[in-house]
Amino acid sequence: MRKSRAVPVVAAVFVAMIAPVQAIAATDAAVADDQAAPQNVIVVMRDQHPDLKPKVQADQRAAAVHGDQTAVVQDLATHGATDVKQFDTVSAVAAKVKPSEADRLRANADVAAVVPDLTVYQQQTRTDLKPSQQICPSDPSKPLLEPEALDLTSTTQAQSTVTGKGVKIAFLADGIDVNNPEFIRPDGSHVITDYQDFSGDGVNDSSGGGEAFGDASSLAAQGTRVYDLSTELPYSSLPKGCTIRIKGFAPGAELVGIKVFGQNGTSTSSILRGIDYAVNHDKVDILSESFGGNPYPDPDTDPVTLADKAAVAAGVTVVASTGDSGISGTIGSPASDPQIIGVGATTAMRLNAQAYGYPGWTSNDITGLSSGGPTFNGKVPDLVAPGYGGMAACTVDPRWDDCTSATQPFGGTSQSAPFVAGSAALVIQAYEQAHHGARPSPDLVKRILTGTATDLNVPADQQGAGLVNSDAAVKAALGQGGLVPSVDQISLAGQAGTSQHTSITLTNTSAKAQVVTDTSRTVGATSFTDARTVAITAPSTSDPIPAEGALAAAPISFTVPPGTPLLDTTMVWPGTKTSGQLSVILVDPSGKFVQQSYDYGFADNQYITVHNPVAGKWTAKVVWSNGRAHLQEPPLTPGSFRGNASIEFVGKKFASAGITGTPVKVIPAGGSATFDFTVPLPAKAGDITSSLQFDAVGGSHLTVPVNRRALIPTVPGQDNAFSATVIGGVGRGFGGGQGFYLDVPAGHHSLTVDLAPQDSGTPLEFYLVSPDQQILSGDTNAVEGSWQTPSTRAANGGASLTVDNPVAGRWQLLVILTNPVSGKEFSEQVGGKVRFDATSARASGLPAGTKIKSGSTVTASIDVTNAGLSGQWFFLDPRLAGQANVDLTPSAGSTSLTLPLHTSDTSPPSWLVPPHTSKLSSTVTASMPVDLDLFNNLGAPEKLAPATHRPDHAVTDTVSARQLATGTWSSDVQAVGPFPNGAPAGTAKIGASAVTAPFDPWFASDTGDFWTGQAATPVFVVAGVTRTIKITLKPTAPAGTVVHGTVYVDTFNPLVGQGSELIGIPYSYTVS
Repeated sequence: MRKSRAVPVVAAVFVAMIAPVQAIAATDAAVADDQAAPQNVIVVMRDQHPDLKPKVQADQRAAAVHGDQTAVVQDLATHGATDVKQFDTVSAVAAKVKPSEADRLRANADVAAVVPDLTVYQQQTRTDLKPSQQICPSDPSKPLLEPEALDLTSTTQAQSTVTGKGVKIAFLADGIDVNNPEFIRPDGSHVITDYQDFSGDGVNDSSGGGEAFGDASSLAAQGTRVYDLSTELPYSSLPKGCTIRIKGFAPGAELVGIKVFGQNGTSTSSILRGIDYAVNHDKVDILSESFGGNPYPDPDTDPVTLADKAAVAAGVTVVASTGDSGISGTIGSPASDPQIIGVGATTAMRLNAQAYGYPGWTSNDITGLSSGGPTFNGKVPDLVAPGYGGMAACTVDPRWDDCTSATQPFGGTSQSAPFVAGSAALVIQAYEQAHHGARPSPDLVKRILTGTATDLNVPADQQGAGLVNSDAAVKAALGQGGLVPSVDQISLAGQAGTSQHTSITLTNTSAKAQVVTDTSRTVGATSFTDARTVAITAPSTSDPIPAEGALAAAPISFTVPPGTPLLDTTMVWPGTKTSGQLSVILVDPSGKFVQQSYDYGFADNQYITVHNPVAGKWTAKVVWSNGRAHLQEPPLTPGSFRGNASIEFVGKKFASAGITGTPVKVIPAGGSATFDFTVPLPAKAGDITSSLQFDAVGGSHLTVPVNRRALIPTVPGQDNAFSATVIGGVGRGFGGGQGFYLDVPAGHHSLTVDLAPQDSGTPLEFYLVSPDQQILSGDTNAVEGSWQTPSTRAANGGASLTVDNPVAGRWQLLVILTNPVSGKEFSEQVGGKVRFDATSARASGLPAGTKIKSGSTVTASIDVTNAGLSGQWFFLDPRLAGQANVDLTPSAGSTSLTLPLHTSDTSPPSWLVPPHTSKLSSTVTASMPVDLDLFNNLGAPEKLAPATHRPDHAVTDTVSARQLATGTWSSDVQAVGPFPNGAPAGTAKIGASAVTAPFDPWFASDTGDFWTGQAATPVFVVAGVTRTIKITLKPTAPAGTVVHGTVYVDTFNPLVGQGSELIGIPYSYTVS
């Protein structure tokens, strides 16, 4: 942790700028040297002994580096140097020398560089209250500039150089008023130069508007209007005359409004058509996307991700919000893709602190809502930007019902993403100015932004590279300083306990050489834990409810010891969907408003973190609130929950991540240098996110996240135990997910993963994903007591996933929290085991090459044993050999549709796709051109087929794989936009077929076959129990027909729409 005072550069943290030595005459040089004052320098040795690790091999390393330094130290002593110090972590010698001595040392073959020993000052990462920051100006005619984010990200300084002029940004959102005064420039021209609807509602139809107004304001509000917060925020305590202006990050940029969200949401077609229009028609430079989803398993073939990557390939920078679901494993798509700039959220407390009546505040912590990583595939956020306590322009009109005043409170990662998109616009303009009209590639824009971000000293899975710093990024784009990395983050995976190698190249954009050192950082030991139980009560009914929410419990005091870099606060309670929302507020020892958690609805969990907390006695307040701080709305009415909540305060320290490699390099002006690293993977299965820290003299600092994933062991004949730790989300859609990799060897007839959650009251889902990204098995820790009767849902002791005849390769296990947690513990352990060839079933009377007379009946049976951890619904699935094309009957919806769907009483069809399906096709004919979307209901795979020019407007959409994901798939159709006046009326007919193993029409069983779509009566089998399922074969095929089939033993859990195929038993006979 850096100190707040100035400190000399020593050991592993220093950098330098080296100026060229000018040639002068020997006599003049001697005179000048005698007159010159001695200078502090650091002599960096060429051999840094990367094979000898600090701490681990301290004695051996000290002996080696001191041996290398002996000649230099003697030379320094001979020539009158003073203050000589030797360093071991980096092999270097510090001294005060005359300039001639520095020049002589530079010529030494054993010396890498001689650089000034400068003083480094702490990089400011926290914003505390200053008198000039008061939200209410002393003179209302001189309003404060909002949002606070402009100052927190140094964007105000950057705007003195560039404004985004000449850069075009498209934002995809809902409806907006392009004539709002904030979107009219002083010269009368429009900021939003094109506005199109792809939702089907039309540009003038009613829509919320909150997202679009927020996006456009964050990007390019002009700051020309004055608003009085006493009327704009009527539920705050702010006085009359508390005036502000609202300005965007890139006020000079040109905006394109793409309406993809209508009254009934959006569709994949709407988003893709909107992206296509923005890129190909408006030729935008940046896409700002404050939306996303959490498909399972989040493949790179998601249509929106593919469209965004195509835009990137066309030179468009794409920025997307990570989501508002909480800090652990909740990043949504498309922000989860490596080519997209995924943005999380930080706090901006200036406005709300004063609206609540606090005397001060601190900002720049990670918000409780910000979606963090790692993703299923190991990505973390790229950047963070303020996403709390902002304001945006609005237009009061029935067309935009989110607007109840001339402004609206705006926050979340929906705000953070357009802020970063605005910063990207500043970078593009600056780079173009400095490079003779050339534009930077999207990858370079991303690396400039991440390379110059402010490290907040928080875990990398929350902040990525850090808080966007517009001014530093603009300077780097102009070539005025800064280090730009070759990658924005690294994700590595391999066997537990092994190491992998990687490298990062840094480019020095300044005009002077720099010496750069590196270290690594990860979350280390816990420094203190303070767990409390608080009684949740009702406030006094006679007291008015304060703006921050009524107290739900007595305030809690706790002490943070000095030297604590991280303070985590978690609260859990066993609430219900209707028992009220609770939020935690943290107040520091001086009374400053520091943090507030976010309760979207029904999570029974709250989490917030504070970096570099002030030491001393803190106060935690539990209030009846959702933490959104939307002060245009009255505070929440206290809820009905009465009972105990558990709250825990934990201090954490940072430690080295054990990453070793090149400790120091000199990077010439305008040049690059490559740093090589050996990265240890975790000792146990799962993810550990760390970061590499690069420092240069003068204070330049950057951090590169490194996610390290250890695979689940898969040794045949062993238990292959592993565990997952589940923590709660904020109750918004997706509670959180973890992705595990496991390498499955060839030659096994089954793969089984058993999972045993610690607390069955927390709903968890589990899925096995094949190497080609298909979900082939799914289960949950709950079961229906009666088949397909959700009201009989009951907690189960665990879950089991099995795949029959698994293909060799890298599989993925997904562990999903679906909300809420039980509220009984702060985190939950899920124990797991991987087994091979653990399934069995015994057939009796099943024909094997015998003859059966046509029309006669043969009986048989199969004994099925539940070898899993909990009860399951079992049934038999008999299939004939080979593959055949089978027409599918909808399991829901209609094949005849009235368009547009959002105004129709018809809904598109869903299809039940069985195991052993290699191809699924859906075809639509329509009275107008339409796009056809085909997707698994878990979100992936998904594929969109665009409209055709055929007379019947027929479109066929096809997906294929070795074995497609099982379960429910759906088709969706959408007319082709844009729609100035709404989508036209029309009709469509739709159908589907599958290439799959044919069902055996002559095979019947007690359970029926669920996959046929006909009525089935599976049998419930308790764990460890064997049940007999009776079979009847009655072939009616012509004599001489040879029948080859396999009867599969399957399970299915309707609560997740998935199951497992345990084993296949072959049978054969000849019809006589």
